[in-house]
Amino acid sequence: MPVFVFFKRNYHIHVLEKNDNEGASSLIEKGFEKQFEEIQSPNQEKALKRFLDIRKDETALEYAFYYGSVLEGLGIPGDFPKTH
Repeated sequence: MPVFVFFKRNYHIHVLEKNDNEGASSLIEKGFEKQFEEIQSPNQEKALKRFLDIRKDETALEYAFYYGSVLEGLGIPGDFPKTH
């Protein structure tokens, strides 16, 4: 099964097979940044879906830590994740 890598510029994401060095060079020249995730998947569509799921989970976790700290700092009771 191929391994895919991701390149992002603003809100645009390109998916390439990891061994596509020519495509990667072209995207970097156009200002895209290579993302650190590498996903093994049967095709590009499923790889992109998994990439977006991972990013969505990371964002949700960041907000949970941030807002948990804010609410905890305000003295609002609840089970909030500790950030320190």
